Order: sequence, then structure tokens, then C-alpha cells
Amino acid sequence: MLTFFFIGMLLVSFPAYGQSQKDTLQYKIGLDFSGRRISGTFSQLVVGGGVKLDLLYGNWHLENNTTYRYNKTNTRLIEDNWYDLAILKYYPNGKKKLYPGAFYHFDNNLIYSVKSRHQYGIGLGSELDKGHMKLSLFATIAKEHSTFNGSEFVNSERDFSNRKNGLFLFRLDNGYAIAKKKINFSYQLFYFQSLKERADYDIWVNTRISFKVVKGLSIYVVYNYRFENVHLASLSNYNDIVLFGFNWKLKG
Repeated sequence: MLTFFFIGMLLVSFPAYGQSQKDTLQYKIGLDFSGRRISGTFSQLVVGGGVKLDLLYGNWHLENNTTYRYNKTNTRLIEDNWYDLAILKYYPNGKKKLYPGAFYHFDNNLIYSVKSRHQYGIGLGSELDKGHMKLSLFATIAKEHSTFNGSEFVNSERDFSNRKNGLFLFRLDNGYAIAKKKINFSYQLFYFQSLKERADYDIWVNTRISFKVVKGLSIYVVYNYRFENVHLASLSNYNDIVLFGFNWKLKG
């Protein structure tokens, strides 16, 4: 029923497209780079990067965030991980107070023994932009199809390497700019709840602080935390990581 409701909201919004406030294409592109190399008694190669694309045309808004991380330590491959999140939004009459949207998420992760995870769904969102603060909420009903490198799970009666789920997903984004936007702090919260098992839920928290160096160039520190109540028996239920690097942005 909820799925049909969201589809109906999306279709009802289409006639408002002709009332868009601005039909010129606006874009933002952000590039992240980080890396480390050590040789000798202890050898390691770590490379990370990402692309964040933000397109706005009329009442349509597309956000896409793609990241990659590679880590090889003493000939052992630790990470070879992709992450992609794409969200398509439609603002009725150009308003962001309440809008329909759709998303697709993919990731694979050697640390979490995830061969592939696909999630996609539709929902409703809301945004508040106060200049120095930007708050965004997005709630969806989604489908998930994940393949794990293992089949014995803690806190779950469904021990299958291929797991299919209906999901409720809630996402919160909040960001602050201070010191004339030279310092920017943001955090992102994801909550995933399985519609099949009450005990099957995940909480992901991503925080980031960046310092502007020159126009378009900044350095940043990122802290990521992930808790998974249902997880493979050989793994921990939580993991976290601290990253640092530099970012370059292009706007138009």
C-alpha cells in the first residue's frame, strides 16, 4: 500500500513540471583523493577516491555519490570496495518542503564480506536551507538483494548467503558552515530496518569536517561508523574508520 502511495505522489507531481522556476542546468562536482604507500619490512598501498555529482534542472534534482577504496597490506588484499548512492528528486512547483524521490544504492566490501548489495526504492523527502545550515530528511520503502561471503548470521534465523529483504530506510543529512564558510561540518545518518525481521537493522553514521584552503580546494577529515545487528558470525557487529585527504569542487 505504501509503495502505491509513493508512486501516486510521484505521478501527481508531474504536471507541476511546467511551473519550474529555473530551467537552466546547475551542477556541482566534487572530487576526493587520499592515499598512502609504505615499503620495506612493512609494505602497504592504500588508495581512495570519490566523485560527488549534483545536478539541478528545473524541478529535477539528481545526486550521485561514488567512492572507491583499495588497500593491500603485505601482499594481502584488505579492501577493494565500491560504493554508489544515487537519489533522484522532484520538487513540485519548485518547493522542497515535501517532495517524492527514488534512490539506488550499491556497495561491495571485503571487510564486511559483502560480495554485492543492491538496494532501491521510492519515498518522500523534505529539505530546509538556512544558508549556514542545510537539513535534509528522506524516508523510503525499499527492496534489498545482498550476496555475502558466508551464510551463518548472528541474530537471524535466515542463514542464507543470498538475502532478500523489504526495507524501511530513513536518511538524515545536516551541515553547518562557519567562519564565512571556511569551515564546514556535516553528518549523515542512515537507518535500515528489515520488514521481515525486527532484529535485522543497521545504523550508519558518516561525519565530515573540511577546511577551505583556497577557492575550490579544501582539506578534510572523515569519521565513519557502522553498526549491523545481523551480521556474519565471524565478524564484529560494528566497525569504524577515520580518513583524511583533500577535496576539489567545481560549480556552474
